[in-house]
Amino acid sequence: MALQSRSHAGILTIYFTDARILDDSKIREVALDLEQLLGRSEEEKVILDFRSVEFMSSSFLGTLIQFNKRCKEYKAKLKLCNISANIREVFRITKLDKIFAIEKDEESARAAFAKRGLFG
Repeated sequence: MALQSRSHAGILTIYFTDARILDDSKIREVALDLEQLLGRSEEEKVILDFRSVEFMSSSFLGTLIQFNKRCKEYKAKLKLCNISANIREVFRITKLDKIFAIEKDEESARAAFAKRGLFG
């Protein structure tokens, strides 16, 4: 498995274990692992932690978009965290930083789930 996970305080945190997510076979493996973890989880809050990821291919962005859609189908809120500056720039250029809630680190992501808007 290319991922590790833990559930704590109603939040499923998924950690990428590979520094490089580049080739198609690795992307398919990660996509399958993400789907299985989400399908088995009871949590309605999910964090994807990129702390180990140094490089990822642009085709992996499609996998993340699909995972985001699956989270919505499961009515789970998704946050991303610990994204390196280089990868963060890719998110900015592709405007995916407008689609994904990206937090500095896991602690910030957990805290962001607790924030409420003006009316709630």
